[in-house]
Amino acid sequence: MDRAEDGRNSMQAQCARRDPVPRSTFHGASTITANDVSARFGRRLRELRRARNMTQLHMAIHFGIDRSFISDVERGRKSISLPMMEVIALGLDMSLSELLRSL
Repeated sequence: MDRAEDGRNSMQAQCARRDPVPRSTFHGASTITANDVSARFGRRLRELRRARNMTQLHMAIHFGIDRSFISDVERGRKSISLPMMEVIALGLDMSLSELLRSL
């Protein structure tokens, strides 16, 4: 085994031992978890959808997203990817920063 291959194997072993997504991040006196962010984003999405008098089904059809996924995101049960956030922002005719405002 050459040095480069040995280095790759060592790096893979280190990555395998680490949790790829931090469970929490220290922020002042409180701890913010990924679930907290998902729940806040879900509430924001529901608020924006309802403000536009859209149903989850309407959003699903027009944005090309599964209705049950929208429901899960709104309830904070599923996280959402950045590309999917972009689809939602474009569908709601807003920027990503506007979509993420107040999280």
